[in-house]
Amino acid sequence: MCPSLADARRMLISAVRSLPAEAVPLTEAAGRIAQEAIRARVCLPAGDCAAVDGYAVRVADLAGSGARRLPLHGTLTAGPAMPPPLPPGHCIAVMTGALLPPGADAVVPAEAAHRETDAVGVVTLPVAGSGIRRAGAEARPEEILLSPGAPADPRTLERLAGQGITRVAVPRRARVHVIATGDELVPPGETPGIGQRVASNLPMLDAMVRACGGQLAGSAIAPDEPGPLRQALAPSLTADLVLTVGGTLRGSKDLTKAVLTELGATFLFDGVAMRPGSSCAAAMAGGATILCLPGSPGAAFLGFVALGRPLLRALHGWAQPIPAFTARLVEPLAPTQEETLLFSGVVEEEGGALKFRRRGQGWPALGILAPLSADERRDPTISVELLPQE
Repeated sequence: MCPSLADARRMLISAVRSLPAEAVPLTEAAGRIAQEAIRARVCLPAGDCAAVDGYAVRVADLAGSGARRLPLHGTLTAGPAMPPPLPPGHCIAVMTGALLPPGADAVVPAEAAHRETDAVGVVTLPVAGSGIRRAGAEARPEEILLSPGAPADPRTLERLAGQGITRVAVPRRARVHVIATGDELVPPGETPGIGQRVASNLPMLDAMVRACGGQLAGSAIAPDEPGPLRQALAPSLTADLVLTVGGTLRGSKDLTKAVLTELGATFLFDGVAMRPGSSCAAAMAGGATILCLPGSPGAAFLGFVALGRPLLRALHGWAQPIPAFTARLVEPLAPTQEETLLFSGVVEEEGGALKFRRRGQGWPALGILAPLSADERRDPTISVELLPQE
């Protein structure tokens, strides 16, 4: 009996480990998973500073006497120099990021005051601490900025850069080899003859691999003959992931699984209870994981999204499943009682609700319609996973 899509995903993820770590520059770390804790080196900001453009004041100078007008005592801009103290009964103009002058306990935003030649009228009275970024508000020494297993998002990368940190240890990118099988296939760019067609799956899967963080180690086209297919497959088993496209059915020309078995591959599953892609299979050979996809471009695409994408996430250190949510079906899609149905479509917002369409403008998505038992009622929603965009 073929496993369900959910079970097939669990088998794949449990069969692999995160790839070895490499230290990469911050510009290459975005969206990748940290392999070690990174701690702050210095206090940021180093001292109390202005959070807005405005005027540094002593609240008591305004609240105590009821005065709304203070003499102006110069201007401070962001920089390394220590500012002079704020004289009693005065204010100092400050730019965002400027260190707070000693004695000041609030910054009045520029829009809450009106400036005269040598004085400032305060429109809205401040409270102590307003308009100020306290020392260490962003980070304190030894504070963890990035935890193991967490993705390096752009905001975190900015915080690391502010600490003088330039590299992050993340799993290296998976090396992926793609092999398309079929006597009728010709390489992209070559004009097909009678009975031939372009191996269009190759650039499609190359793009999907890259969008999922992998890198193409090589690609090949192999005819439906044991010898040439073996010659194409054997050297590819040094990659982290091998994607085969075609030859997964039971016909006389469907040789992919048989040749893999000859090469020592051990199958995790042979077939999945999903449509399209019921002939998908997965195996292990040496250090490579092999995912066998159908030859039809639509089925190959959905098979990769359903199985190859979570597999690459596991290789790249992601512990969490792909985020999924429900959207309302625009057109009726009848579920089955045996198989999970896969649909390529888009998600768009309409009338405050998320809707899934097979075609149209929106964010590309995978629609997953789980099987129903005979006595279950059909829900007008579908489970959706957004597709990555390179």
